[in-house]
Amino acid sequence: MKIIFGLGNPGQQYKNNRHNVGYKVLDNLASSKNLEFKRSFRTSSYITKNKDFENWTFFIKPRTFMNNSGLCVKKVLNKYKVKFSDILIIYDDSDLPLGKIRFRAGGSCAGHRGMTSIVSVLGSEDINRLRIGIGNSQNQELSDYVLSDFSKTERETLGSTIQDAASASLEWVNEGIDFSMQKYNRRGG
Repeated sequence: MKIIFGLGNPGQQYKNNRHNVGYKVLDNLASSKNLEFKRSFRTSSYITKNKDFENWTFFIKPRTFMNNSGLCVKKVLNKYKVKFSDILIIYDDSDLPLGKIRFRAGGSCAGHRGMTSIVSVLGSEDINRLRIGIGNSQNQELSDYVLSDFSKTERETLGSTIQDAASASLEWVNEGIDFSMQKYNRRGG
């Protein structure tokens, strides 16, 4: 069993925010597999699952808001009893240019509050992650920037990035983090 978490904020007002690219990747995955998310009160999430061959993969969007993502992740891990190596966290990264994706097997949170919450609650930085580049703005406070919507031009780039990240996530399920880092982190940019 593998679990992929896509970080974001619940609610229509946040739907197209830069902070919600994790949600967007999971929406893409669910749509491509004709799956629908259901609300789980027990895990404070929206959840759906997919079975390829003998393996189950759960797609989970925390309903706890970004800054409390760790609460949902902890509830899910307690329910399904999986190891840290069997989870992947997908989230936005303002340190990466728009359109770039990067896998990491662990490390610091680099100030991302969703990841900070997860690392704090789980007590470990050894968590697989897929960072989606959203670019950055020198003219705006970071908190305002990540809660702003993508421009029309940015949305054109974002569509293919979301698709790439969705495909990369499924490769992670089948091939693991080392393969994923070697394949996707070598790309230019």
